Amino acid sequence: MSAPVAMIPYTNMAPYRQLAAPRGCHFVSLVPRASIGALLTGRVAAAAVPVGGLPQLAGMVETAGRFGIAAKGPSMSVLFFSHGPFEAMQAPKTLRLTSESASSVRLLFLLLGRTIGFDRLPNLATQGREPDGELLIGDRALIKGAAAGTGQPFDHVTDLSQVWFDWHGLPFVFARWVVRKDAPAPVKTAILEWLDEFKDQESVLVARAVPEAADRLKLPPDLVVRYFQAIRRCLDDSDLRGQERFFQEFEQVGRTPLFQNAG
Repeated sequence: MSAPVAMIPYTNMAPYRQLAAPRGCHFVSLVPRASIGALLTGRVAAAAVPVGGLPQLAGMVETAGRFGIAAKGPSMSVLFFSHGPFEAMQAPKTLRLTSESASSVRLLFLLLGRTIGFDRLPNLATQGREPDGELLIGDRALIKGAAAGTGQPFDHVTDLSQVWFDWHGLPFVFARWVVRKDAPAPVKTAILEWLDEFKDQESVLVARAVPEAADRLKLPPDLVVRYFQAIRRCLDDSDLRGQERFFQEFEQVGRTPLFQNAG
């Protein structure tokens, strides 16, 4: 029986998708936030899960080596678009959040709170009202970011992982490959072997992913190359320190809901 493995459909995961699914497994397309629930219910055996969801999965999953999605500086696809500069986004201004992310929303909360004060955070825009800022991730952010300055409605673009790096000198880790602890041993082995194969062939797989991604997104190939260079998939000690710093900061100030509805 084939084991389901969540696969994020964004371009940042395209190099991973150049490999066939792990032995005895098949991919299930899920946006990042959806993979958390899929792991919780056992719908999937493994996923590149948002690090913002790891506390919720504590005791249920184990990391599969040092693999995931990270950025040391700009990510190019976790962007905050706003009317006016990032540091001027205090209430009563409003924002709209992506519904597909767990890590990026928490990162925005931390960065805005540290910039303008957690007691001055903008409110969530009411339905049907144009917000003063919008958080986008994945391909939508990449495409909109590439078009910045060409008549787009927002005049400021803030790359959240760049702000994080400027503050801490550490990469930001958006997702980590994990596997359920109760997954059968052959599935765990297959996932680890697949990731090791990816590491060995990463440069070839990245190059192979460029033409298809550029064609699908209608973006210049050189921009896609820069994007794949910005994204880190095989993580190192600095990435793990960045991930731990994120957990420490969020533990200090995190709350739910992170942003309040506009009155």
